[in-house]
Amino acid sequence: MAKSVFGSENPLTYTEVHAVVLGAVIGVLTGYAHGIGRTSAAVGVTVTFVGVALGVKYTGEIPAAQRTVRREPWYALAALLVGGAIGLAVI
Repeated sequence: MAKSVFGSENPLTYTEVHAVVLGAVIGVLTGYAHGIGRTSAAVGVTVTFVGVALGVKYTGEIPAAQRTVRREPWYALAALLVGGAIGLAVI
């Protein structure tokens, strides 16, 4: 079992928090990119992120960020959605 954040009874783990941060950052960037007219780039990054989160096969060494997102896909995808809405709201 993963260690809980802040050593408390909080059920969130470091992996879950990192997945949320990664999803939120990608969401804000892609939402902003869509808002300024870079829709194809935003869609490409979003599709790639969702594919990685849902476990699309990848050959070779997987970077640590991808392993984190694959371990906690629903946290990452929910944060992606919220971050995208925030990125659009910034425009």
